[in-house]
Parts: sequence; structure tokens; C-alpha cells
Amino acid sequence: MRSHPEQPQAAVVAPATPFKGPAISATTNYPKDENAPRPVPPAEFASLKNPLAATPENIAKGKAIFDANCAICHGSAGLGNGGAAASLNPKPANFTTGIHTQLPDGYWFWRISKGGGVPPFSGASSAMPPWESVLSTEQRWDVILYEHTFSRHQ
Repeated sequence: MRSHPEQPQAAVVAPATPFKGPAISATTNYPKDENAPRPVPPAEFASLKNPLAATPENIAKGKAIFDANCAICHGSAGLGNGGAAASLNPKPANFTTGIHTQLPDGYWFWRISKGGGVPPFSGASSAMPPWESVLSTEQRWDVILYEHTFSRHQ
């Protein structure tokens, strides 16, 4: 089981409510509707699996990267309520929601790699930056391992 390193007991988030319905769909109103299924990632991402084990070391590396680059928008607890979130539309993803327990690795890697500059996110004016030229492949997988701790992703 993955744990949230250095997370104060009072800040532990209850397990996500089970998500009902498909997590991924060819037709979706996301990101305009945050509760909608997420779009199917492009073929080059769709079947990707995280090659890294969810070890305490990898999760700690992911946390350090998340804290430095992602928490400003997604918040330190992954709730989508970071300091910059109030000025963003659409709002940053809340990683504690039930749908985040079911999203495949390839979806996560696509979103982090390409950010909001690709459809359908660009059509909604997503401000998420692409991280593929900033973070190495391993760093992006480390961040995904850490982000999974917010939703108790299996």
C-alpha cells in the first residue's frame, strides 16, 4: 500500500468515493465538467505503464518534484486548491476524487507530458504547462506515483 510520506495525521484525506462509470471515454465534456470521464489519450500514451515501483524513495522523489512544480496549482494535498488555483479556469484537478483511482498510467503520463496545450484541454483554455521538456521521463513517473497517494490509486 502506498503511503503519503511526511503527511500530518490531521491532513490525511479519507479514501476517495468510488467512481461509477468509465474513467476514460472517447466523448467527454472534461475539463469543462470536472466530474466527466477523461478523454482517451493518444495511442502513443494509451498503453503506457509506470515502470517504477511505488517505493518510499520514488514517492519521496515525486513529492519533492510535486512540491516544487505542481503544488502551486494543485495544492499541497492535491485538492486543486493551490495558491494559483483561484485565478484559473478550468480549475486544477483535485487528485482526491474517485475518478483518479481509476485513470490508467498512460492518461496520467500524457497529461503531465503535454499539459493543457493539446485538445480537448486547449479548447477549455487549460493553463497546465507541458512538463516533457522540463522533467525527465523518470521524474514524470515519480510525480505520478506521488499523485496516486492522494486518491489511494491502486
